[in-house]
Amino acid sequence: MAISRADVITQTAKKSEVYSDFTNNFIKHPITGELVVVKNEDSVKQAFKNLILTNIFERPFNQFFGSNLRKTLFEPYSPFVIEDITRYIQLAAQQFEKRITILNISITDNSDKNGYSINIVFSIINNPEPVSLNLFVKRVR
Repeated sequence: MAISRADVITQTAKKSEVYSDFTNNFIKHPITGELVVVKNEDSVKQAFKNLILTNIFERPFNQFFGSNLRKTLFEPYSPFVIEDITRYIQLAAQQFEKRITILNISITDNSDKNGYSINIVFSIINNPEPVSLNLFVKRVR
């Protein structure tokens, strides 16, 4: 039995969808009118970013969800503050985000912008490739 051209074209490997979530701003798709969905790595990155930027006691029915990252933003820059930020991110990931394993956290001080640039490299359980999440957190007055 001969393989036709259509069989060769349609046999592409479809990447399996493991994780999915709605976008944070609930944007509607312009054509279908349905909510836009983020999938796989983007979904995990969005969930982890939400976790890091949520303060403890900020959610009424889940008070211990989140990290105390914002607490460190008003402290003067020192190596101890960098250690605190790293520890808060690692604790939040260990307690609430079981889908990831943190490989590296690098934090740089941006004193001229009153904040910190945070680069988190992690791997997702079902995907061995490292994923990078870049954040810039600053204090707001």
